[in-house]
Amino acid sequence: MTRYSVHPATAADAASVAGLLSRQADRLETLDPRLRMPRSAAPGGLVAVSPSGAVAGHLRPMLVEIPSGDEVLSFAAPRTVHWQELVVADPEALNTLRLAAAVPDAAEGVLWPAVDSGASFVAVGLAAAFVFALRPPEPLEGGAAVAVRRARHGDTETLVALHEAEVGFHEPHTPYIRRVPGLEPAYRARLDRVWADGDPAAGSSVIHVAEADGQVVAMCESMLQIAPTTGAASRLPPGRYGYLNSVSVAAAHRGSGVGRSVVAAALSDLAAYGVDGYTLWFATGNPLARRVWPRLGFRPLWTQYERRF
Repeated sequence: MTRYSVHPATAADAASVAGLLSRQADRLETLDPRLRMPRSAAPGGLVAVSPSGAVAGHLRPMLVEIPSGDEVLSFAAPRTVHWQELVVADPEALNTLRLAAAVPDAAEGVLWPAVDSGASFVAVGLAAAFVFALRPPEPLEGGAAVAVRRARHGDTETLVALHEAEVGFHEPHTPYIRRVPGLEPAYRARLDRVWADGDPAAGSSVIHVAEADGQVVAMCESMLQIAPTTGAASRLPPGRYGYLNSVSVAAAHRGSGVGRSVVAAALSDLAAYGVDGYTLWFATGNPLARRVWPRLGFRPLWTQYERRF
């Protein structure tokens, strides 16, 4: 039993919701000035109302459905209700809104500032799944003294194997990442575009590889990202960012500094496009990622909390 009732947000609720969101934004942006928090809500939300009639929370549910065969299913549930413009007075209001927004057989997810506690999400059954991290645009010193170069068409099969191995590495550590049939075709399609033009300004990936004894042992796929855009990047300060989409090091070379060297080369190339920083996602369950990325200067900005069924 809850003391809150829920109804679709109306124009009469707009000022109260905006006030709650603005106060929340002030608090969180003070804690982390890199954040860009919503201060008003788009139509289609739900509000939790106390017995006195005061608005105690807001949540705009957005159902995202991913087609079968899409590579994104390696990292996301087929159907997820994403909580947008979320603000609540307490966990009870959150749970009341969550139940009202639920869709049968759909996962639930919310992107929340990493600087803030996610205890209320854990209390209603969600868990931290991914971190979106931001690094300032300073250069990174390389690690191991290895040859690093741009990938070539002849590297294709090695790159595919490294990409698949990177995704596969997560499977024993987190339930949120797994290999799916669409993973390899999508990566090969991106490689084909690299071989065709390779211009990040036109949307192509850039791929760097590191060699040891003449063999490719690590790769870094990166691209340009413009903010504002969708997802976590829409919550970045406006600008142009270098995004690291996939970094993989052969198992025998992990911990040798090869990964740092290939990432340093990628950041150096992206810097030529006048980027304002570098971004990436990593899984909270990945024991290597949790240690490596903070060491390389990537500070968590957002945490994705999820509950899947």
